[in-house]
Amino acid sequence: MLEITWATLKRIAADQVEEIYRRALLLERIHAIGPVGRRTLAASMQLSEREVRAAAESLKDEGLIALNTSGMQLSDDGMKILPEVRALCRNISGLFDLETQLKTKLNIQNLSVVPGDADIDRMVLVDLGRATGRFVHEVLRENMIIAVSGGSTMNEVAHTMTPGPGPVMVVPARGGFGRLAQMQADAVAGELASRIGGDCRLMHLPEGMDQDTLAKAAKLPGVRATLALMRNADIILFGVGRADDMAQRRSLSLAMRRQLTKAGAVGEALGDFFDINGKVIHQSPSLSSELGVGKPNSVSIMAAAGQSKGEAVLAAVRWHPPWALVVDEGLGKAMLELLYREERNHH
Repeated sequence: MLEITWATLKRIAADQVEEIYRRALLLERIHAIGPVGRRTLAASMQLSEREVRAAAESLKDEGLIALNTSGMQLSDDGMKILPEVRALCRNISGLFDLETQLKTKLNIQNLSVVPGDADIDRMVLVDLGRATGRFVHEVLRENMIIAVSGGSTMNEVAHTMTPGPGPVMVVPARGGFGRLAQMQADAVAGELASRIGGDCRLMHLPEGMDQDTLAKAAKLPGVRATLALMRNADIILFGVGRADDMAQRRSLSLAMRRQLTKAGAVGEALGDFFDINGKVIHQSPSLSSELGVGKPNSVSIMAAAGQSKGEAVLAAVRWHPPWALVVDEGLGKAMLELLYREERNHH
């Protein structure tokens, strides 16, 4: 069969290809945030209401979306073709090529890139959450233990999670820090358990305690039981932060923050601060050190978004190569540019 690239089709009929792409993206976004009204959808996609109305009418005529008082959502037929629609979007926008290059250069086969840049549009986190959930369901079995960290990305992962195959246990992957209650690992673990249909054991402890206090707290019956589950986590879900942002959120001293900058810290995950090569520069006293120690074959899934985290996530992959990585387009491109720059500097 003759293969014609989208680049070729765009040269022949640019308007038609752009319309196909717009409708495909529309289907993806309706699935992510539906039921949704035209105005909200237009704003989230940076399109005019007129453009959304015209595309939505065509999709409705084809039986791919349903319109009701609560807004637009995918029909059964729309859900059936969704995997092909996703593949089409990736192909047209270059996401497929971006994924392929990142898989090769990072040596991570389970890697997904979602469209957009969360630094510009926070709605991208909805798609990121769903993509992360697909990797979770790929490995999730009854009676497994999931450990999940906090933060805005993991919060979105929890809120977009769909029911699991049976009873599972969810625990936080770290203690709490910062001011936003809904972003704490305990809160995210509770939300994830509720969505996936599992039980939850919480920690109720802050991060940043000194080692002696941490050791004493670990002996408390409730904490000891949760730690035992953390040690046997089958799936570890976590996000990645920039070192400067996380040092501030953890309320590290000015002297410590300067020390981290001087040592070249670019990223943080699960209490570890590391440089671009993945070398740990500083370890905050953290319950995360207990994760999966009793399960050396545990599966780790890393998710992050926004081009500003390029160095942080590249460093995190080198610090702890995950089984699966989910990023957005902005972050994926930033990581690839860093990798190319390193290659140029080595020649």
